[in-house]
Amino acid sequence: MLKQRILTALVLAPLVIWGILSLPTLWFGGLVGLFVTVGAWEWARLAGFESTLARIMFASLVGVLLVLMGMATALSEWNLLIAGAVIWWGYATWVVFGYDGAQNPARSIARLSVGLVLLLPAWLALVKLHGSAQGPMALLFLMVLIWGADSGAYFAGRAFGKHKLAPKVSPGKSWEGVAGALLLTLSVAIGGGVWLWQWQGMQVVMFVVLCVVTVALSIVGDLYESMAKRRVGIKDSGNILPGHGGVLDRIDSLTSAAPVFVLGYSWMAPL
Repeated sequence: MLKQRILTALVLAPLVIWGILSLPTLWFGGLVGLFVTVGAWEWARLAGFESTLARIMFASLVGVLLVLMGMATALSEWNLLIAGAVIWWGYATWVVFGYDGAQNPARSIARLSVGLVLLLPAWLALVKLHGSAQGPMALLFLMVLIWGADSGAYFAGRAFGKHKLAPKVSPGKSWEGVAGALLLTLSVAIGGGVWLWQWQGMQVVMFVVLCVVTVALSIVGDLYESMAKRRVGIKDSGNILPGHGGVLDRIDSLTSAAPVFVLGYSWMAPL
């Protein structure tokens, strides 16, 4: 499984980097939109909707909303949607750590609607960031930040993990893994702030704080999807990516990290 996971990552990572650095924002938004639509298909199952028709309808709804949002991305109110998503993720943190481990695979419109909160603001945040000044560089930094934190958490957890983070949600995650993720985050954030943006003093401090909060919420995004899978009793959201599961299994951290990073970044470098 680990070998297959690494091979898939070696194929996907260069494609993601190429898309970020080479595609115009319109095409980039369309490509990410395809992934988000597949994620919507998978989320419908996590909400208890097993029928193909229901899942197609939800994925189609998300696709239509993405097109409408793409047509309205010039509106100055875009940050309100992203800010709303950040507030929701604060609530989701409370939900995750209060989860009692119970399964409930019943269909739920409320859970289905949560998929809109997970997917749409994240897509909007990524597109707005990509289309800004230094956007591709900033977006690539965000990806490196999340990938680095994920790797730091994995290796620190494997080596030192003893204290469970959220055992009823994801027994494999530990507080030691969180510490490893945050330590790597500090290095990446300081390097990015000083080297890429050439910030100094309080600007670097603010950027480090933003990156730490971003990584903390990325962990919550991962845990929230794990909780959703446990509720319906499945291991992976899909099987489209060998060794990784479904699209949601790969973008769960980004759904929570992107809105908070873009909102904070827009205060430091207006989009």
